[in-house]
Amino acid sequence: MSAFRTSAEGLLRHAASGDLADRIIDQIGRGVSTAERRSWERSLPVLGQDLVDAGLGQVEMLVEYQLPLTSKRVDVVLAGTHPQTDEDSYVVVELKQWSRAESYEGSDRLVLVEHVHRPRLHPGMQVGDYCEYL
Repeated sequence: MSAFRTSAEGLLRHAASGDLADRIIDQIGRGVSTAERRSWERSLPVLGQDLVDAGLGQVEMLVEYQLPLTSKRVDVVLAGTHPQTDEDSYVVVELKQWSRAESYEGSDRLVLVEHVHRPRLHPGMQVGDYCEYL
C-alpha cells in the first residue's frame, strides 16, 4: 500500500519547488508516464490550494494510494480528524483532467468523455467502488 504522504501545505511546497512528481515517484517506487506526471503537476496543487484556502492545510494527503491486494490506486485519500467529533475522517478523491463529459446512453455509471472513444466509469461511481472496497 504505497503512497506519497504529505500535508496539503507540504504538497504546495513541493509543487513550488518543482519536485512534486519526483517525490511521488520516489515514494511509490515505479515509473510513470509523461501524461500521469503532467496530471499530478496540474491537479494536485489545485487540490492542495483548495484545502489550504479552506483552512485544512494540515490535512494529510495520501497520493496514489495503492488499494490492498489489487493493482488499483486511489488518486488521493485525505486523512484527518472530524472537527466536531474528533474522530478519524477520510475522503477519497478521484482527479480527472476532463474538460467535458456526458452520460453514456442514459447510464448512471458510464460517461462519454470528450476526445475519448469509449465510455468511462463515472468518477463518483469509481470513488464509491473504492470506498466499498476499503
